[in-house]
Amino acid sequence: MKILLFNTLLIWTVGLSAQSTDYAKLRPTVMVMTCGAIDSGIVNTSLRNLLALDTSGIKKNMYMYYGDLGQCYWLKSGGEEGSYYLKLSIATTRKALYHNPESSKALWNLAFAHTMNGECDMGKSYMEKYKLATKKKYWDEDQIRLLFERCSI
Repeated sequence: MKILLFNTLLIWTVGLSAQSTDYAKLRPTVMVMTCGAIDSGIVNTSLRNLLALDTSGIKKNMYMYYGDLGQCYWLKSGGEEGSYYLKLSIATTRKALYHNPESSKALWNLAFAHTMNGECDMGKSYMEKYKLATKKKYWDEDQIRLLFERCSI
């Protein structure tokens, strides 16, 4: 009886921990981190790892998972307007925003991706949300100006 109770508690405990996985703890094993230039091999390996990950047990920091996935798609797109990977980047980064509506990184990336995709109104809308969610000292005014110069062409 004691063994049965112990096994039941053990299985229940393992099941609970599997259901509350924190992506932030998994991230170092999924993403290939580098101090130097990011080449296509690094992007492809990270993307393959992200897509192979069973996300059904992740309950914390899902916005980070979708942010990483969106960033990999962005890098694969090369910023090419209308590209398949740019569209995937936008869709995936929106999922990051769903999980964390105040994510400065997701708002910035969506403003950037939409503008690069020729969707200036959408890009400006996300930039306004970015500015509301981010302290002014972190705004890169030069980058913002350069980004939206594309819209006046």
